[in-house]
Amino acid sequence: MIRFRKSALTVTTLGAAAAALVLAAPDASAYINSVSVSSGSSIPLGSGGYGTNCSYTVTVNGSPYEQIWLYDTNTATFGQQQFNLGSGGTGTSTWTPTSTGSHYIEAWSYNGQQWVQVQVGTGINLGSACVVS
Repeated sequence: MIRFRKSALTVTTLGAAAAALVLAAPDASAYINSVSVSSGSSIPLGSGGYGTNCSYTVTVNGSPYEQIWLYDTNTATFGQQQFNLGSGGTGTSTWTPTSTGSHYIEAWSYNGQQWVQVQVGTGINLGSACVVS
């Protein structure tokens, strides 16, 4: 009979612990909705709309307060590689590609990811504009 009481106590404890985990789990609706890159003041003369060594704005939209990490499958730098979307669910960073070719810019969070593909040509940064060949 003592064994029965111990088993019942263990089952009750495990059930309470499972319920607490479910209640403490992150909101399932948290997500990243979209990722976009503005072409800024690029002047395309070739195939790419974006140029090396020129800066562009990456915009991420999703759930408010979602923690975001940015990644490029090619070589590039980011002004902020990690940021929070804030109360409006939108965040931005600068992106500067340093190599030509196809770039997949990925916004990643613990609740999912989205990406955008862009083509990068050779850029000549004129300060107020970027000539892309």
